[in-house]
Amino acid sequence: MSNDSANSDGVGCGTPRHPLHGLRVVSMAEQYPGPFCTAILSDLGADVIQVERPGAGDPARLFAPLFEVLNRGKRSVALDAAQEADHAALLELIDSADVFLEGFRPGKVAKFGLDWETLSARNPRLIYCSISGYGQNGPYRDRPAHDLSYQGVGGALDDRLKGDVTGAPPGILLGDTTSALYATIGILAALRGREQSGEGTYLDVAMSDTVVAAQTPFVALAQDPDPPAPPQAEPAFSMFECADGTWLTLSIAHEDSYWARLMHSLGHPEHASLRRPARTARYAELHGIIATAIRRRPRAEWAAIFDESDQMWGPANLLKDVPQDPHVVARGLLKRLTRADGTEQWVGVQPIKFSAYENRPLTRAPRLGEHQDAKFGTLK
Repeated sequence: MSNDSANSDGVGCGTPRHPLHGLRVVSMAEQYPGPFCTAILSDLGADVIQVERPGAGDPARLFAPLFEVLNRGKRSVALDAAQEADHAALLELIDSADVFLEGFRPGKVAKFGLDWETLSARNPRLIYCSISGYGQNGPYRDRPAHDLSYQGVGGALDDRLKGDVTGAPPGILLGDTTSALYATIGILAALRGREQSGEGTYLDVAMSDTVVAAQTPFVALAQDPDPPAPPQAEPAFSMFECADGTWLTLSIAHEDSYWARLMHSLGHPEHASLRRPARTARYAELHGIIATAIRRRPRAEWAAIFDESDQMWGPANLLKDVPQDPHVVARGLLKRLTRADGTEQWVGVQPIKFSAYENRPLTRAPRLGEHQDAKFGTLK
């Protein structure tokens, strides 16, 4: 097997113009965090081989648009680690890999001889990354859960435990997203370390841990006996509806100068000199004044006014409208991709822009087992 092999769609190929060219990643991690991590690595030029369950594949295949986004540019083999022939083919793949990912509950892969101790003995340079809900140790280690539970442990639902949104789950999958990003950072750091030591290492990445890490500044503030008011306490840190039914955001978190400009723009110079403590103390009144003023004009007019006054604002887009946002278009953040079934969808490209490197060209997600030799179970 060669890291340079690819199918006719370009899947699996990279060039020296891609920063991770020559890196092979084998992943058994399913659904969201692991595939998001390996999608980043693939976009940066790594050859990513996704090992899926025979028959059904990754459960995320039930949600075709999600699967396409998370698995574009990868290769797929379908192997059952409990079957002798498949197990041998899987070990052969991992022996050829720089990085191996798994996303099962602690202890499960050891039942199939795919634990760190076994695989590192075969491949001492292997970077082995486990992504799990609560990590490899601790009292919550064996609990099943999804993102919402990890956010609860990490304090990310603090604002959902009070006020009008009490009990309402957030829209963002913070644990899935942060764990994918931390896994990517950890893998890249481990690869750098391997250049110096010549040895691989094991990474224990827990979704709940990464939520705690992301919330650390706010956890620290919450321990203060007299914590400062959060940005949400500012009347101009909110969403506002415009005359045409669209919405915009104002994000003045504490800046007096932006507040003064806003009040002049809205025709309320009498409030321009208010400092933050006075603003937060009069939140309901001042928020209402802003909301009433914003409803008098369509968003396009506010765009001209706020850009002219150098204001902290932005359009509040529905997800379906993001591909048409002019800044998203100008930055080239989304592209149309043709899936294996011939249909098209929007796919986000790797957002980091290098001066010395290119991103891999976008290619579709693989069909289940597309890159597997049917007779021998190895890569085509």
